[in-house]
Amino acid sequence: MNKKKIIILILIGIVLLGLIVFASVYKLEDSHLRAEGIRVRVNEGALLVSDCDEENAIYCKKTLQVNGEDQVLEFRFLNFKENGYPNSVKATINGHEFYYEDGLNIEENGSYDYKIFLNFHVINDVIVYTFTDGTKGRTTTLYAIDTDGNVVFEDYNIDDDEMLIKDYTEFITYDKNTIKIYATRVVEDVNYHGESVCNAPVGDVVEAYYLYTYEDGKFNKKLIEEIDVDEFIDDKGIICVDRK
Repeated sequence: MNKKKIIILILIGIVLLGLIVFASVYKLEDSHLRAEGIRVRVNEGALLVSDCDEENAIYCKKTLQVNGEDQVLEFRFLNFKENGYPNSVKATINGHEFYYEDGLNIEENGSYDYKIFLNFHVINDVIVYTFTDGTKGRTTTLYAIDTDGNVVFEDYNIDDDEMLIKDYTEFITYDKNTIKIYATRVVEDVNYHGESVCNAPVGDVVEAYYLYTYEDGKFNKKLIEEIDVDEFIDDKGIICVDRK
């Protein structure tokens, strides 16, 4: 055997020895996300929180400052089923729970069961945010919490006649201690009270803007602009046959 072949065999032996040593000490890990010992199957976006400091598909941690002090908010799916989907969602601030829901069924309901926390904003001593329960539309609640996790304000039914936050467009604006909300009675810009918006009586108010002002430790709501059905139809370019 010539010298060249000997050198090649030695190199092969070194490589094989290295692979054997590596295989004996390397801990095989599943690269897929696991929780509570279960392989997670939820999609990215099933738990959606804006501006997280740390996050994955089932967890978000974010920090906000209130009165110059850091407040730690955490959002997580938990109580995982054997199929890899969560049964519950929980949100805390400084360890204090401010949102909890059981009975999730993301595997069947898909995005209709997604949990969406957005539009965080600090006003004086409270944190304001919006929570959207799935992607059906008009499923958003305006919340305010204190740093101990107490819900100090929430508003879902803006009035007593199906006026809900119009969450499939830009619907919220903050300015100092005020919040401007865009709300609607029209579903997907088409249906009004179970019928085509074209059938709505003349003069019916179908959308509106509301202003929430935080002062003296409480929120006051004021109607500031109304949009009637004919304004709405014109603005959306809806063609209505035989509308009078």
